[in-house]
Amino acid sequence: MKRNEMKRLALSVAAMLLGLTGSLAATATPAAAATAPNTCWTVTDTSSNYEYKCEFGIFPLANTASGDQVKQAVFNTAITHFSTYFPFSGCGSVLVVGNSCTLMPGSAPVKVDSIGSNYFILKSLPGHPEGPDRYIKFAFYILDNQLRLGVRAWGPSTYAAKATVSSGTAEALWGQYATNLYHMVYP
Repeated sequence: MKRNEMKRLALSVAAMLLGLTGSLAATATPAAAATAPNTCWTVTDTSSNYEYKCEFGIFPLANTASGDQVKQAVFNTAITHFSTYFPFSGCGSVLVVGNSCTLMPGSAPVKVDSIGSNYFILKSLPGHPEGPDRYIKFAFYILDNQLRLGVRAWGPSTYAAKATVSSGTAEALWGQYATNLYHMVYP
């Protein structure tokens, strides 16, 4: 997809989202909203499982029917225009359960494990820098009047998985994903 086509897509998505709510400002209450921590942290660190979580605010959005429509529109666009917003390329535009691909740069093979109503899960395959059989879930939800991106990764403990969090790489990568999603609405 060419850059001009991506800009037109982003603008049309923004127009559609704004049309759903009348305006995002009308449903947002940023002064009352508790912002997301915008960080990643270790949850479990054992010899058989290393789990971390992240949470990022995307933009203010009230937990209302129109807010839920905006959340669904952002999620649906994220999985049907995946390569436009995800911080890695290689998996194409549309996520399909069961498809395998290699995230680039870095040659990280993954499989689309599942897609729910507000989340998708990728499973690492042999050759992935963090090792095989690790899962990472990306969930979209509204909390404290803010559309948020929650990230949860778990699976066999590896030094690379731990380094992803301790080095700040997870925070930088998934924070960039949240920023890209913000720009879906506010290009």
